[in-house]
Amino acid sequence: MTALLAIVGLAAFVVVALIALGFRDDLEVLHQVVGRIKPYLAGLHLLAIGALWLAWPWLTRRLPAHWPNEARAAFLGARHRICIGLLFIELLVVLGIPFGLSM
Repeated sequence: MTALLAIVGLAAFVVVALIALGFRDDLEVLHQVVGRIKPYLAGLHLLAIGALWLAWPWLTRRLPAHWPNEARAAFLGARHRICIGLLFIELLVVLGIPFGLSM
């Protein structure tokens, strides 16, 4: 429920930001607006990945009771691999770091 509320809030924020920055029905204006807010959205992505990394042990403790302890340990052990993978995807695909910044 909290995640859904966060997603809806973020979507509402983006819509309000687009309207406030001058988005009408012109694709060029939309392209400029997205270009201006892209660094902030990338920062938001990086903060979300950091929050996931920090919350991972808490999420592991919240797993259903019927999960075996070995599965919980494997899930907790996957914390660094998954967060580093998400970080690499963010840097390569979204920011295009090795190919020049696409901001």
